[in-house]
Amino acid sequence: MKARMTTAAVAALLALGGSAWAQDSFEFDEDALFGSEDALVEEAPEAGDADPLESLLVSDAVRVGGSFSGSLDAQWKWDDPWSAFDPLAPDSYGLSPGAAATLFFDARPAQDARFYGSVKTAYPFEEAQVFELFSDFSFDDALFLRFGKQTVSWGVGYFFSPADVLNLQAIDPLDPTAQREGPVTLRAHYPIPGSQHNLWAYMVFDSADMKPQDVALAAKAEFALSGWEFGVGGWYQADRPLRAMLTAAGTLDRISVFGEATLSRGSDRTWVSSISMGPSVTYETDDSSPFFKGTAGFMWSQSDWNLTIAGQYLYDGEGYADADRTQLISEAHTAIDPMIEGPLKDGAMMVFKALVMGSGRHYAALSLSKGELFFEDLSASVFAMGNLSDLSGFARLGLSWRLFKGLSATAGASFAFGAE
Repeated sequence: MKARMTTAAVAALLALGGSAWAQDSFEFDEDALFGSEDALVEEAPEAGDADPLESLLVSDAVRVGGSFSGSLDAQWKWDDPWSAFDPLAPDSYGLSPGAAATLFFDARPAQDARFYGSVKTAYPFEEAQVFELFSDFSFDDALFLRFGKQTVSWGVGYFFSPADVLNLQAIDPLDPTAQREGPVTLRAHYPIPGSQHNLWAYMVFDSADMKPQDVALAAKAEFALSGWEFGVGGWYQADRPLRAMLTAAGTLDRISVFGEATLSRGSDRTWVSSISMGPSVTYETDDSSPFFKGTAGFMWSQSDWNLTIAGQYLYDGEGYADADRTQLISEAHTAIDPMIEGPLKDGAMMVFKALVMGSGRHYAALSLSKGELFFEDLSASVFAMGNLSDLSGFARLGLSWRLFKGLSATAGASFAFGAE
């Protein structure tokens, strides 16, 4: 198939940088139950008056803080710039203001107790979302427990994480470091004494109204060996595919590498099996066949150059085989093309897009970011993600100028590409 560029977009962004207040930002290390890099400063007790560890971990004060970010996004779009490009006549354009905020509290009334919560909201401020709300406690200072709504550390992928079936949100490849929303979970953590190995167990309550047999169960063991971290685990929920997972992360000659593999019995996915005139679509499911997903990636940073490169490959065993994709797309064209100029155009195209999107088995993503490009406050980034099954995808280029602390301007262009 002949590949050609199909869509281009150019955007300019004026952003208020995120500003955190209080004694800490809202981000934290969820695996460090009671640790804090910037604990509250208190007058040191006289020798013998108090346990030094307790004075470090316990505080009568409650930390309250948060962050705010604002943006103004202007965007112009040309649907097919390669055949007829008029910079003064975009196919669409618009202006999008944005504002988002996070508030959090963190209370540590006792050495073995902690309470944490955060709330998020964003323009147009239709609702405020309780993003996290949980309590940490322990048994005999050996088994550490957390109960409540929380983000779960499950998987090591950067752009893709097929092993993460616990969190409610998948990774956004355009913002891979963003914290993802998690479910209400009871988490148990047992650090194996005298080692760096850990055992984890989870009970996941993903619905506000459920029966005991609907609770999801998961367990994971982590092992640290020669500078590498390995994980093996499993996930079970009634009437859902049984899943097993493996993870690995380490360093090879200053390059961070990571990988995940999952194997499930059955799939939650619904596939299109045939398309006929109408259009009429037939679907099928599979709750017994084995399905494999695997991913591997790397990240390399050079601080002296202010350069970071990250890449990742994903194999999705639940995607269509190439022959099946080709056949279904041909059937879709036969059923939909006669409607393209008719009143059913929009609905017909949605059927076609739903068929094509996420239909392949091979994907890849690559990002490059460079700070201090020619000038101290100028940075550049390039990001590309594609479906290797049909060589479709998009690329985004951006330049950002830090005007002063708290204010920056960004200009960029995005290009979609793929077979016609």
